[in-house]
Parts: sequence; C-alpha cells; structure tokens
Amino acid sequence: MNLYEYAQATEESGIRYYQELATGARKDGVKGVFNMLADDEKKLLAKIQLIRQRFPRMDSLNCAQLQKNTIVFDRLRKNSGHPKAESDLEAYRLAREAEEKVVSQYMHAAEAEQNPQTKEMLQWLAALERHELLEIEQLYDFVNAPSESLEWGEFSNLDGFYNFGRYADLRQGKLQLPTDAKQRH
Repeated sequence: MNLYEYAQATEESGIRYYQELATGARKDGVKGVFNMLADDEKKLLAKIQLIRQRFPRMDSLNCAQLQKNTIVFDRLRKNSGHPKAESDLEAYRLAREAEEKVVSQYMHAAEAEQNPQTKEMLQWLAALERHELLEIEQLYDFVNAPSESLEWGEFSNLDGFYNFGRYADLRQGKLQLPTDAKQRH
C-alpha cells in the first residue's frame, strides 16, 4: 500500500476512534481526554501532510507490510466495539495501548522493509507516533501519581510517618514507640 495513504488513513481512523470514545463517554472529564486525543491525532495528520509536502517522494513509496485492513484504530473499533473508560486514567490507558500498537506496527514494517527510502520514512512515522506515545505516557503518569506516591517525612506529620497504621495500638499501650520517636517526645 502507498505509505502516505496508509499514514493518512491511520490518523483519520485515530480521529474517528477517539471521537467515538468521547461520544460514548459518560463523564465530562473522560470526554475531554478523548477529545484532546482526537485533536492530537489531527495535529499528527497535519505533520504527516507537511512531511509529504517537503518530501514528495513519500507519494511513490509503497510498503507491502502495511495493508488497509491492518490499520490499528480500525481493528480496535471492530474487535472491541467501544471500550468504556470510567476515569481519566482508563482513558489514557486505552490511548497508550493503541499508540503502542501503532508504533510497533511501523517499527515491524520498517524492520521487514527492503527499500531504504521506505524504511527511513517508516522510521520517521514511528518516531512521530513514539513522540505522541511519550506524551500520553507522561499524562498517564501525571494522572496516576496520586495513587502511587508516598510523601517524604518532612512534608507531613512525622509522628504519623513513624507510626503509620498503628495509632490504635499505641493508644492502647500495646506497641512501643520507635527509638527515634521516643527521643523526639
């Protein structure tokens, strides 16, 4: 298949995928995430169109590995229908999984490609998608941070830090205070 047509079809399919997920979302925050992801796919499509303008040879490059029926977002829409995301975190997880598949697909096609120009263009497309994936991973990590962070002692009550989870036992006199805590009292 023509490489430019495939890349364009992938981004257009991604836009539709995220817009459909936004339409099916029940929470406004999740809708916002999917709408933002659809906008990002539009920006990526514009970048691909810019690459085509600057490198007209992209129109003449074909890749046997990439066929119309292998577009990741189309497969996701057919196989899973419309997966439901109940939180921003789930929305970013779905997006991360989809983008990982797109990057992987371009990289596998590049590895199998014999034509050096096509291989180079596939690597460029993979790099664009990898950048998109990195942004989604950073957003996922940011949204997930509250559930995976532990405050340092100096930012909280140190007594609570030393006795985490044992207040009832301390009040009943069943546990000894740690050595450091005894010195502080």
